[in-house]
Amino acid sequence: MMSENERPSRHYSEKEVGLILRRATELQRSEPTAADPTGFTLAELEDVAAEVGIDPTYLRRAASELETGLGSGPAELLLGAPLAFVLERTVPGEYPESGFEELVPLMQVATLGQGNASAVGKTLTWSSRSDTNTSSQQVLVTVRDGETLIRIEERLAGFAGGLFGGVLGGGGVGLGVGVGLPAGLALGLLPAVVLPVAIVGGAYLGTRAFFAKHVRKRRARMQDLLDQLAERVERDVAERSLSPSPPSSP
Repeated sequence: MMSENERPSRHYSEKEVGLILRRATELQRSEPTAADPTGFTLAELEDVAAEVGIDPTYLRRAASELETGLGSGPAELLLGAPLAFVLERTVPGEYPESGFEELVPLMQVATLGQGNASAVGKTLTWSSRSDTNTSSQQVLVTVRDGETLIRIEERLAGFAGGLFGGVLGGGGVGLGVGVGLPAGLALGLLPAVVLPVAIVGGAYLGTRAFFAKHVRKRRARMQDLLDQLAERVERDVAERSLSPSPPSSP
């Protein structure tokens, strides 16, 4: 009889790995003697991800995607995407205030329209608006308690209002009533109802898909900016820690 140690190793799929880790966590938290279930830090999650072959870069992105509380809810379901999103990353070590100016060009390239930077104490703030004044971005780099927090927020309510109002109000309803209704009446009562609704519905679905694609594109661009800023901060903090300290005065 084959012992437990002699059983052939089984290969688990990525889905099965996720289920096993989730169930193991549930079991640990259900045990009275288990450690206090206060959750996991990002570093702890990265260690687990490394053991199962997941690139920490993707784990950090997944963690950032949880930071989308702004704009979630009925509006997101109706419009196909949130009206705002937030991305955050905490980097160990304190980024020097003298290096704030070097981060601004990265923000200028990634954000929309014109912007301005300001530094107050250990916080760098970059604020910008699109040329059409329909969306805004804010990037914060805050140094505190041995860490550097990078936070990016983008709001798109104005863009959504202009897009849906223009396409649905001017196009969908206009075509539905102005073209669909007369054409439907020429065919009968049922087509007179169905055709305008189909035109307006088609315009809505098309607009919803376009807005969702636009938000995904903006989010990806802001995620790239977050990665660039975090990489720059990590590199500069590491270089600063390795540089020799100036000799003390006698």
